[in-house]
Amino acid sequence: MFFTQLSVVYTIVLALTQVVSAHMVMSSPAPFGSPNNSPLDSSGSDFPCKMVPGGSIEGKMNEFAVGSSQTLSFTGSAVHGGGSCQLSVTLDNPPTKDSKFKVIYSIEGGCPASVGGNLADGTNDAGTFPFTVPTELPSGKAILAWTWFNKIGNREMYMNCANIDVTGGASDNAAFESLPDMAVANIAETTCHTSESSDFTFENPGQYTTRIGTGPFIGLCGGAAAPAEPPAQPAPGMSSTVAPAPGQMTNAPAPQITSTDVPAPQITSTIRTIITVTAPSGPASTSAQVPIPTPPSAPVPPAGNNDSSCGTEGAVVCNGESQWGLCDHGKVVFQPVAAGTTCQNGVIAKRDFTHRVQRTAIYMH
Repeated sequence: MFFTQLSVVYTIVLALTQVVSAHMVMSSPAPFGSPNNSPLDSSGSDFPCKMVPGGSIEGKMNEFAVGSSQTLSFTGSAVHGGGSCQLSVTLDNPPTKDSKFKVIYSIEGGCPASVGGNLADGTNDAGTFPFTVPTELPSGKAILAWTWFNKIGNREMYMNCANIDVTGGASDNAAFESLPDMAVANIAETTCHTSESSDFTFENPGQYTTRIGTGPFIGLCGGAAAPAEPPAQPAPGMSSTVAPAPGQMTNAPAPQITSTDVPAPQITSTIRTIITVTAPSGPASTSAQVPIPTPPSAPVPPAGNNDSSCGTEGAVVCNGESQWGLCDHGKVVFQPVAAGTTCQNGVIAKRDFTHRVQRTAIYMH
């Protein structure tokens, strides 16, 4: 009997350990300490940074040269259908509940991955999100925070933090103070609470923003979704996007296809979905057909190079059909394209497929 009870207890502990280990934790930039990968306590007792009073921020120092390319990445498999994330910085060291975190990058939807639920066990294949260290950061040591509001599951807020050392930055804090404040939801520190099964827009995401989720989009605190308009002109040397761009392109869902039962002749059609990386200038179109701008051409480096030079700032550069990258300050860092897509002539394209439809009209969303 004793061994039977012991076996049951061991099974329960093992199951709980597997659930906890599956939660997402920031792996790059390297977080300080040994971060707990569970969400923040709803009481706010461990806000910010999963810290408790007197907690340590000892850990690896991440070097952040202004203008350099960095990568946000994760470990774990419980991505809860994705959601929306932010990267923010505070100059307080260590941070406290009263610290002001200023947003340097917002990812609306598709973070940490674009999947219907969670990643397959053992894949650890969450997305990676390249970003550029902005010129607004002042030189010196600071704390960077990754925050995440999940799409599916309990209404939670996740947060991991890292030590950063900024070089080549501003000599004062004026530009830094002009950045938007980090969004906070689902803890006692705020009355903001998120809705289930939505990708979230931020009231003030800042000019360094990527929107890549499948939606439906809704304001983080339940308000109307912010329009996907081009952001303000970024500072010199910075890139800014509102459609798939610096950010995760893996696990991208196929375009949604809906139909109505309207008699129509039997047809054969070929559908190609093209993903661009910059929004068109001017106000967003209100018509059903939105023209897709052709990105500027860029030289195609030889296959096999992971880091190469390029000529047109902000252009998509293909490395064969299986890799892509953005031209940033004359350099391009390649990463694999999403499954089912190819990189051709400076665009990410859905592979052609042919299907037959009987008595059905097809509409693309």
